[in-house]
Amino acid sequence: MFLDNMESIRDLNLIDEINDSSNLKLIKYRLKLLFWNKNPEVTEEDNEKEFSEFSREYQNLLGVCSTGEIDIFSEKIDYLTLILAANSKNHNIYIKKLAEEYAEKIPLEEGDSRVNIWDFINVAANSRNNDLHLERMILEGDIVLLNKKRQSIYNFEKIRLKIKDYVDKVRNAQMPTEIKDLLVKKSEEAFSEIKIDYNIESGIRVSTKEYSGEIPEEWHPPCMREILNDILSGGSPSHYARRSFVVYRFVSQFDPNLRPIEEGTITNRSAQDIATEEQIERFLDQIINIFKSVGDFDVEKTKYYISHNIGYKVANHITHCEYCKNWRDDGGKGLGYYCRPDSTCSRKDIIHPLDYLCHNINRHVKKSE
Repeated sequence: MFLDNMESIRDLNLIDEINDSSNLKLIKYRLKLLFWNKNPEVTEEDNEKEFSEFSREYQNLLGVCSTGEIDIFSEKIDYLTLILAANSKNHNIYIKKLAEEYAEKIPLEEGDSRVNIWDFINVAANSRNNDLHLERMILEGDIVLLNKKRQSIYNFEKIRLKIKDYVDKVRNAQMPTEIKDLLVKKSEEAFSEIKIDYNIESGIRVSTKEYSGEIPEEWHPPCMREILNDILSGGSPSHYARRSFVVYRFVSQFDPNLRPIEEGTITNRSAQDIATEEQIERFLDQIINIFKSVGDFDVEKTKYYISHNIGYKVANHITHCEYCKNWRDDGGKGLGYYCRPDSTCSRKDIIHPLDYLCHNINRHVKKSE
């Protein structure tokens, strides 16, 4: 994998490489291959033929543009593509697609694959994938045995986490504003011809008595941003994390001041107490679209569980998002992994993820006034 060969890009001038028109053309080709969309009007065989022809065209273009070893040049294009993708709003789906591409190249063993227990734990603990819980595995001493299905999941998660870590480093790198602006501009150009069938904007439109308007991503608490990023990049958060995310997202749109406990008693509100049926159905479509990225996605099951969590038709009350204390303590619910407090989280009046959002809404309203 190209991320294992840092030597191939160590001495490159990033700005010159990004501004090179030939490189940008190749990056666009690379992204088209990664986000290849099948034509539903032709046969599977014709689709494969068209993809193969485009892949050969890309390889030929690599050969024409390369001044040295084509494999090293190809790795350079992969690095540049990752850097631009990391600076794009499509960075999460890029992680998922690239991990799928590399995972498909790893042959699955006919019998059980043998993985060192510490290597397995390192991947499983960071992936949050329910199918990789150690208690579900078969062990032989310090070896974990994986059947074909779990081999596939393990290979994908191992690669996904590696790519995600690198993308996060690029996104969080401190750099001059003019360089950051250049990368964002070039990333928009690189993705301009790419059709992404479920591009999700992380913001939420809120309409309440206190505030009406778009909510920027940074107004949401870190835990909710982390879960969303994990889902969109192909991760599989725990049941509790998914539930809290869904209910937070629903309540934040229609009544950000609603809490699980009000005046010392549990709040029993249904979805239709705070939103119309039309609004709820539109919300269900939005969330189902988000969860398409999850490996174990099933439309009907997803719709059922979301409806149950928000108290719509299959249940008569909202299940509610967990309080911050439960995120910190975790208790085996898989919440602690996403709890990454910032300075706002440390405020004494922030005891629930919705408190974080309300704090930012109130700050914005005061600033506007």
